[in-house]
Amino acid sequence: MVRRSALIALALLLITATTTFISGYMISGTHAGGILFSLSLIAILGGHEMGHYLYGRKYGVSITLPWFIPAPPFLSPIGTFGAFIRIKSQIRSRKELFDIGVAGPIAGIVVALPVLFVGLLFSDVVALDSERISEMQTAMSLGNSIVFSFFSKMALGPIAEGYEIILHPLAFAGWIGLFVTVLNLMPAGQLDGGHIIYSVFPAEWHRIVSSVTVVSLVIMGVGTAPLLDLADYLGLGVLDTIPEWLVFEGWAGWLFWAILLVVIGTSHPPTLLDDAGIGAGRKALALFSLLVFVSCFTPVPISIVDFG
Repeated sequence: MVRRSALIALALLLITATTTFISGYMISGTHAGGILFSLSLIAILGGHEMGHYLYGRKYGVSITLPWFIPAPPFLSPIGTFGAFIRIKSQIRSRKELFDIGVAGPIAGIVVALPVLFVGLLFSDVVALDSERISEMQTAMSLGNSIVFSFFSKMALGPIAEGYEIILHPLAFAGWIGLFVTVLNLMPAGQLDGGHIIYSVFPAEWHRIVSSVTVVSLVIMGVGTAPLLDLADYLGLGVLDTIPEWLVFEGWAGWLFWAILLVVIGTSHPPTLLDDAGIGAGRKALALFSLLVFVSCFTPVPISIVDFG
């Protein structure tokens, strides 16, 4: 049974390597770009899941190898829907749950950051009125998180007004790594962030935080701008009192995640031992994970720009 699971994991990895290569080739127009995109993206996703896997094995948990989910480019522009592992036995303690949960995002971000930086070094800064931009009909614009902004300034310097970064496939893979980290660290259900919340706080806090997360996702999915326009239309007079940074258009992807969390459930199974604390060191790591989540987060991750 173990051998069969390993063979399935290997087959899925090879298929995903193929689909991500095709996506990378379509993005870059070169075989080298396709290879670099595929290798870096698989390294980021695989690093994340191997973090879970290795700590699961350390604690004797029944856990599968990472299973990648290949996707044809017309369904996913990156050639995959991610990767996952299955935990097939109940985890004994909150400490073990915390370590297994936090190991994934930490391992993933450790791989993603150097990939992002090297990719940005090879990225191009072009004028919006350049021939390269004018040849495009539409383009995918990516959200600019604190981490991405910091690394782009380190690699490329300040970007002048009227210019835009054309990401190298490595940089695009690194950006995806940041985004995947955010998705996994959302504090809800049995996501990695949910594991962390359940480990640090009482179970009832996990339920409250999960519910708040779902509501927040709905708000970010709809956006504050339509809600404020509606309030202005109704004569409530709140538009002028809202700070500009709080006004944004929604991103429908957050609505998908809100629905998904409701469908799969926002509760968390208990550990075998109802132990109390996880120690100061793990709490500090939980705070670090929160900082990673905030610094990698962007309200509107993806939008389409029309140059026509």
